[in-house]
Amino acid sequence: MDDCQVWVDVANQLELHPNKTQFMKSQAAFFNLSVATLYRRLEKYTNWNSGKKTRSDKGSTCQDMEVVKEIAAELKLGVRKNGKATMEVPNARSLLGANSREINVSNNRLCTLLREHKMDLKTQKQAAPHQSMRSLHPNHVHECDPSLCLLYYLPNGGAEIKVIKQRWIGDDEAYKNKPETLEKIGELKVWRYVLVDHYSNTIILRYYQSKGETQENLFDFLMYAWSKIEGKVLHGVPDMLYWDKGSANTSSAIITALTALQVKTETHQAGNPRAKGAAEEGNNRVEKLFESRLRYEPVSNIDELNAAAEAWCHAYNSDCIPHYNAKLKRPLMKKALARNEIWQTIRSEYLRLLPDIEVCRYLLTAKPIERTVTGDLTISFVHPKVKRSVIYDLTDVPGTYPKLVVKVSPLIYGDNQAIIYNEFEGEKIETVVSPKAVADDLAGFAQDAPIFGEEYKSHAATVVDKVGQESLEKAFPDMTKEEREKVIKKNKVPFGGLNAHSHLKDVYTPDYMQKRGSVIDVPDRKHVEIKPLTVTEICKRLVNDLGRSEDFSYHQYVKAEYSEGILPDDYPQLLTAISELLNPNLKSIAN
Repeated sequence: MDDCQVWVDVANQLELHPNKTQFMKSQAAFFNLSVATLYRRLEKYTNWNSGKKTRSDKGSTCQDMEVVKEIAAELKLGVRKNGKATMEVPNARSLLGANSREINVSNNRLCTLLREHKMDLKTQKQAAPHQSMRSLHPNHVHECDPSLCLLYYLPNGGAEIKVIKQRWIGDDEAYKNKPETLEKIGELKVWRYVLVDHYSNTIILRYYQSKGETQENLFDFLMYAWSKIEGKVLHGVPDMLYWDKGSANTSSAIITALTALQVKTETHQAGNPRAKGAAEEGNNRVEKLFESRLRYEPVSNIDELNAAAEAWCHAYNSDCIPHYNAKLKRPLMKKALARNEIWQTIRSEYLRLLPDIEVCRYLLTAKPIERTVTGDLTISFVHPKVKRSVIYDLTDVPGTYPKLVVKVSPLIYGDNQAIIYNEFEGEKIETVVSPKAVADDLAGFAQDAPIFGEEYKSHAATVVDKVGQESLEKAFPDMTKEEREKVIKKNKVPFGGLNAHSHLKDVYTPDYMQKRGSVIDVPDRKHVEIKPLTVTEICKRLVNDLGRSEDFSYHQYVKAEYSEGILPDDYPQLLTAISELLNPNLKSIAN
């Protein structure tokens, strides 16, 4: 008998019972439920209805909802970054009650009000709806994601990078952030670099063996991914590169080189890997569809691993893996196609060929030069492409002011643009600026002004987002959403400060009878135990005081006469005795 049938039987018995109240109390005791909960079960799982008219005041409350919003704000502000809630409804009620807030309902009713108005933590923790993004053509947006490959590693490190001993890591070891797992992996690890073209979902894969993510490996991988190589369909420099905030990704040399290639770089918000979903899914496909095969056909070095990876990528992107459908199928696609087939639709104006590798390496090492910002927030800089001084407007560069010293480097490709390096609010900032020029249209609009219809749009706020912001408005009133986010990050005191613990000094506490104790006998610490000198220590002192003797052994004499050693105060007497043994005339002379 399933659960529904149990409640149906109870409902049928209730209809026939002459004393329904007594029957429900007995059934509630039997099922270990409250009577109210039992009634709710019957309404939920059966067609039973009490027949009572709904109260006219149902859904209303005598509790001031503004205070409920303040409680919601306390709960939300009490959530740590790891998701742990440090503030609960009873504590929040106590805190506000001690600060002249009127609360005239029970804690259970407060919890119900929070749930009904979607202000409880469980509802607030729901993931915000994400906005699906689209790219316009192949090579419009590439997503890159380096990841530690836990399937293969060098157990003991090893100096020879080319030698790789294959080892399969089980699920119980797969959590790569555990220190013990990293210790097992050793110094040299195998890193998987995956790049995905967002439009065609074409995958580029390469492995590197190193101690960690490095700028050199990342640069080499990007050059490999964008170069035209036989057997690899995808090539060319993208308009945008999207990745996370890795140290190698955000290094100034990498960013400088990418900017010089006119590649816009963007990093997703911390804690939001879903924003880089194509690369994350690419890593997942590589693990399941490629690395799973290596257990059955191991490789012996990193070159063999990359050769196997190239072959798999070409077969997967071309939908040529035997007995496996590797075509790309998005929900709104009319027809599933191979990834390489989609990438081949790229138009010539979008296929920006990678310059010579040596030119790209030069961009990594080019050193910026210093310039001083003038009173009208401009600088002059001799661009090597035009070989004359060009004026650049720094109005939009964060932290710019007259007399500020900034560093400038030219863009090798582009319309005589330059990169401005400066610091603002403790962070290093890199900004691309264009030459100051007169508008070339009749209306006189600035060429870099935003164009209607081409800006990014964020998803509309849901009711959960709205009530969450409303609750925070109680803690930080008279502020915009952006201003509140800033003050919360700076740990500004909510509600302008509350009597959070000072009132506890005035709380009545009972007086307790003092308990009689016993005195502990403590030994006299002034008494210091004097240790005797050992035989070795005595002999060292004798050598120091009398010098070495050729025909008399200090050690043999002391060991025979004073094997247990002597106290330091008795040493002078021993010294006199041995002196007389060495020189019998010493005593008579002294007399």
